Amino acid sequence: QGRLQWNETLFPSGPVELGDFIHGLGLQFGLYSGAGYLQCGSSDIPASLGYEDIDAQSFAEWGGDSLKYDNCYATSRTEMVDWQSAEAQSPDRFVKMADALHKAGRDIKYFLCQWGIGEDVPDWAAPLGNTWRMSNDIFNAWRAIWRITNQVVPHAKHTGPGAFADMDMLIIGLGALSYEEERFHFGFWSLMKSPLFIGGVMDRAEIPAESLKIMSNEEAIAINQDPLAKAAELVIRYTEEEWDIWAGELSGGRKALGIANWKNETQTVNVDLSLIGVASAKTRDVWAHANGAIAGTQEVKLAPHELRLLVLSDIEETAAPKEADYYSIVNATLAGGARLVDCQPDECAPVQKKAGNIGGDASVTFRGVSAPSDGALRIGVDFINYDYHHTIGDWESNSRNLTVSVNQADGKRWAFPLAGGDWFETGRLLIELDGFVAGNENEVVFTAPTQGRFAPDLVGFATYA
Repeated sequence: QGRLQWNETLFPSGPVELGDFIHGLGLQFGLYSGAGYLQCGSSDIPASLGYEDIDAQSFAEWGGDSLKYDNCYATSRTEMVDWQSAEAQSPDRFVKMADALHKAGRDIKYFLCQWGIGEDVPDWAAPLGNTWRMSNDIFNAWRAIWRITNQVVPHAKHTGPGAFADMDMLIIGLGALSYEEERFHFGFWSLMKSPLFIGGVMDRAEIPAESLKIMSNEEAIAINQDPLAKAAELVIRYTEEEWDIWAGELSGGRKALGIANWKNETQTVNVDLSLIGVASAKTRDVWAHANGAIAGTQEVKLAPHELRLLVLSDIEETAAPKEADYYSIVNATLAGGARLVDCQPDECAPVQKKAGNIGGDASVTFRGVSAPSDGALRIGVDFINYDYHHTIGDWESNSRNLTVSVNQADGKRWAFPLAGGDWFETGRLLIELDGFVAGNENEVVFTAPTQGRFAPDLVGFATYA
């Protein structure tokens, strides 16, 4: 009574026999349900709301090995995606199924598909499930890679053994991306330790051989499956030049290095290894399957939309740049509608205040900024951005832009990813600004580059020596 009914037409032998068959192939038996009234994409198939204990027992009896738990029909049987509702954003229903699975007495991996909505999702999801979706659905277009990349940034620190941010399925082999973009996609998901769920039809007649080759690259998979389970972090971003550096630790004292070319053109970039504390290292190019070496500041030629993916070993370390001075929002001049916001003691680190409403003609000006010499200076901008977007087909990027100018020169635009799990968690983005003069009389001004769009909130910035 009250149990899920199996489709006897599709699976006449029943769930136990199907599970046995799958296990006999050396595979695991994955199951699916949801925390709402009905299953996603259906108007009549029930989900598990109100039946958590009995459904979990069924999953265990069937021999299930994993459960993907979705979030549709959270408030009614008529609205499939009600992502703004308190019910959809709450962890409560996901906690209830976790408890039910635990009581069922079988080791069933728990894949949360809450869509990354609400606040502080990884804080509760990482201890609860083996994976948690950190965004809405991926879209069959290159721009979806950029959108999800900007949203996953604050999830890196929550990733570890048995707890992985799920960046959604791979769109490799679907004709949505170029060959280089497919390698970028697979390599970046591997860097971030995302589950690698194949989204294409598993038929050699349907998936191009080159796409299968990408998804079977053992060296990329080894990065994804590394036992340290540490996600890469965004090291530095060059927005107008359209490239980033990402890096993360691997087992055995190695590092994974990703050099991301967001530009749809070939470009040559200079990668300063000291940013990740490396003086020199041996390299393994994951896609070229080639050994090499790297040292100091390395010139790298990138193809359009290429992710150069390297494993560094035999690393000779060097000191990473150190913070020299800090400039708090408290000492800045706010104009044009920008306003100072007081935060709680555990918010808006490190000063418990932030400047918000930076849009239109608003500006935030820091004076008396020190520089050791004329020219460029790296600064770490402490910012807050939780402007995530749930509509999958639009052009939103989960980033907010700031224009930064030095000493009244023309400003440069920087795209800031999500900073944390709410509008009070600080992130830091390392950028490089030119135009400083030696001494302590420099002026740095932050503005919003686009009319009608807000910049991220601003906490302050550090200069690096």
